[in-house]
Parts: sequence; structure tokens; C-alpha cells
Amino acid sequence: MKDNATMSNAAAGKRRYIKLSEDRWVEVEALWSAGAATLAELSQRFGVTERTLQARFARRGIEKGASAKALAIEVTARVQAERAADVEDLTTKARQIGDATFAAAEKVERMIVVSIDAAAADPGQIYAAAAKVKMLTNAAAALERLHALKRKSLGINDDDMSNADLPVLVIQDLSKAAIERIQRGHDTDDADFADTDENDVIVEEK
Repeated sequence: MKDNATMSNAAAGKRRYIKLSEDRWVEVEALWSAGAATLAELSQRFGVTERTLQARFARRGIEKGASAKALAIEVTARVQAERAADVEDLTTKARQIGDATFAAAEKVERMIVVSIDAAAADPGQIYAAAAKVKMLTNAAAALERLHALKRKSLGINDDDMSNADLPVLVIQDLSKAAIERIQRGHDTDDADFADTDENDVIVEEK
């Protein structure tokens, strides 16, 4: 009886050792790396001592929560890259709108100058020139509204632009009197130029 009791106590005193398969170890390491379980929880779940777990993790260089940290870094980098791409795309579209605005402004400007020159050359064209300038003024205002609408739809404002503000063409409606003043100005300039001899020296006042 005594011998049996001694053997039972010895058996009870012996620590039970469970050898895990590699698949189970992969599961253990994944949980630890993800930070999803503590040593005590892993020990209880898989029947391995905490000391064995610590030795295994240390030997393989596995840190608790390492994969979660790596994932967080990866997600952060991805989000930043997407934001940078969005900003670049927005900047490109803003430049396209700016180029279109500038091209339209130059076109309207050329047409206005042509109309004024025609009126200056032929006084009979004054009314036609005034009507055309008014039409161009309305067209320029419509283009400005369209370009503003494009920028608004993209969420672009002046603070988003790293360069100077997009060019804006300001056009004033010319009346008949204004066109006549321009004509008189051209005539005066031509007369002054004609009175100047090519050998004369013109000194600019300072």
C-alpha cells in the first residue's frame, strides 16, 4: 500500500508534457504575434508551460503583437499613399482647369482687341464692335462661372493651390463713348509718331 501511494504521489508530482505539432505551434505563434492571447491563456489552451512558450518565442524572435504593429504600419502607409495620390490627382485637375481658364481668357482677349481695332479703322463698325464686346463679356462671365463650378465640384479652393491663384480675366463693357476715346487715342498716337523724325533722340523723363 505504501509503495502504491508513493508511486501515485510521484506520478502526481511529475509535470505533464505535451508535444505540439508544427501546425499547432504555427497557431500559437500567430496568436502571440497578433497580440490576441496572453502566455497564461496560451498555456491553458494548448497545454504548454509558459516557460516553454517564452523559450520558443525568444528563440524564434517572435514578439507579442508584432504582426498587429506591422499591419498598422502597412495600413497607415497605404492610407498616406492614397491621400498623396488624391492630392496629386486634385492638383492635376486644378492645373487643367487653370490652363483652360487661361486659354479661354486669351481667346476672348484677342477677339475683343480685333473688334476694337475694327472699330478704330472704320467708325461705322462702332456699334457692331460694342455689341460684340458685350457678347464676349457675357461669354467670359459664363466661362468664369463654369470654371468656378468645376473647382467647387472637386472641392478645390484657393488654399489648396500651391501656386498662385488661377488667372481671372476681368472684362468691362465698353460703351460707344469709350470706343470713341480709344479711337481718338490711336489717332493721337499716330500723329505723335508721324511728327517724330527718325534722327531725333527721345529722352525719357525720370
